Amino acid sequence: MLGVDLYLLWRAGRRELPALAGVYERAAADLEGVRHDDAEWCALRRSLVSVLAGAARQATEAAEAVCAAAGEYARADAAARAEFERLRGADGRLPQAGAR
Repeated sequence: MLGVDLYLLWRAGRRELPALAGVYERAAADLEGVRHDDAEWCALRRSLVSVLAGAARQATEAAEAVCAAAGEYARADAAARAEFERLRGADGRLPQAGAR
């Protein structure tokens, strides 16, 4: 089950979060393109574009962090498996309690 969970975490970092960032980026770009003469609207538009751009950056940063965490966890799991195999030994049986 751990492998599946790790894959789902990795996939979120590689696909879902970048896709979400893209939605925010497109929304910011679309909103940036809406022109109007009203000063209040322009100020509101600038604020909204800033919020959307910030959300896109945060989703991108989260994606990078999730992928890094998944990679680190996979490496730690591989090291634990290697140690398990070493302790188990060639005969495939675990040592008795207290023995190394």
